[in-house]
Amino acid sequence: MLKKNKNKKILIALVFLVHTIFAQTLYEFDVNYGFGASELSFNSAPGIAITVYPIKNFGFSAGVQYSSRWQTRTSKFIKDTNSVVVDSEKDSLIFIYSINKFKEELDGTILQIPILLKFSNDLYYVGAGVKIGAVQKASASVDYSGLETEGYYPQYDLRIFGPTAPASQGFGPQKDSSFKTKISSKSSIMLAMEGGIKAMLTNNFSMLIGVFADYSFNKGFDRNLKPTIERIETKNSASLVASDRWESWRPWSVGIAAKFSFMLGQKNPKEEICAIEPSVKQNSAKEPIEIPTQTPVPAVPMQMPIRWLPQQNDFTTPDFPVFLLNRKVDFTFYYPEEEEQANETDSLHSALTLQIANVMREKTYSQLHCVGYSEKLLSGSTAYETAFQRALDIRSNLTRFYGIEEKRISIYSQGSKNTSYRRTECFVIDTSP
Repeated sequence: MLKKNKNKKILIALVFLVHTIFAQTLYEFDVNYGFGASELSFNSAPGIAITVYPIKNFGFSAGVQYSSRWQTRTSKFIKDTNSVVVDSEKDSLIFIYSINKFKEELDGTILQIPILLKFSNDLYYVGAGVKIGAVQKASASVDYSGLETEGYYPQYDLRIFGPTAPASQGFGPQKDSSFKTKISSKSSIMLAMEGGIKAMLTNNFSMLIGVFADYSFNKGFDRNLKPTIERIETKNSASLVASDRWESWRPWSVGIAAKFSFMLGQKNPKEEICAIEPSVKQNSAKEPIEIPTQTPVPAVPMQMPIRWLPQQNDFTTPDFPVFLLNRKVDFTFYYPEEEEQANETDSLHSALTLQIANVMREKTYSQLHCVGYSEKLLSGSTAYETAFQRALDIRSNLTRFYGIEEKRISIYSQGSKNTSYRRTECFVIDTSP
């Protein structure tokens, strides 16, 4: 019985985990290109990635990058005059060599799989994690010409030893040569970080510009191999062979990155759409929650002309839109009477406008209906115009600063018909097919 209960708990936990990760409908696909410096001088890294956001703006990203790294070193003339070597008879020898022309090309490509934790909003993004790198290609190509060598024994003075002094160990001109060495390699684990700014092109497409850096925890090449070049001399010859100067090589790179991303789906955050009112406390969680009756939305909602203003003698405020009756208000803008509260109110209104813009972007088929109310004024037409202007300001801010289409926002005025004045009520209605 205990085993069955334990298995049941594990199954419930797995179902909950899968639901948490995949129940959200927001995914981000991006193609990216990075360019910068690396341990081989340059680095070019195109790639693709997908990011899943299970918790609001926090998500995890995985993808593939193909990093190409290269370095070229050339020299028109090289001369070494300070090399002390030991010959076959264990005597010290001053060895001198020169190369008229030398060229070494180091080349490597790494298939990288970045796995990052990521935070992203409409303005910027940051990410950190690891990159698993599998070296696809690594080689050293060397060309040289005009190799000449000579040498002498500093402990023997010809003026003293004369003909009995050992002969000078100059080996004469050597053959020009070129060769290419393949470097065996192994996988690497790299610490990776990135971040930058984001520019929203549309509700779904965005451009990102940022920086990146990564550094390998382990070495990328086997230390017993010899990919680079050094001089080797024997009794009667001298040549250039591969050395193992890469024995402590670790891949790293820094640079700039450009990304083009596409958002698919909608966020489903567990947050309530609420009105913000100064100096008003939220209801206690123990109070009963009333769910108002929702009435169907008409195909074409009624909307008043912006500049229509009836004459005072025959003015009557239009009736409240029928399809909004008994519908819960999603956002409420309050307008205090005291001037000293104006700055605080502006901040609250800006926060509400941003919330509405986010909801309209997430719910692409939604419509916004704003109903304005005014304080009791002597003129009914003035009250109507004041209330209508408040609703109009909300629509203007959403279309001008947040890019919401004007046709998705309907505005109305109720003048001073209601006992609770100086406010604008906004309703978000889903009209998806």
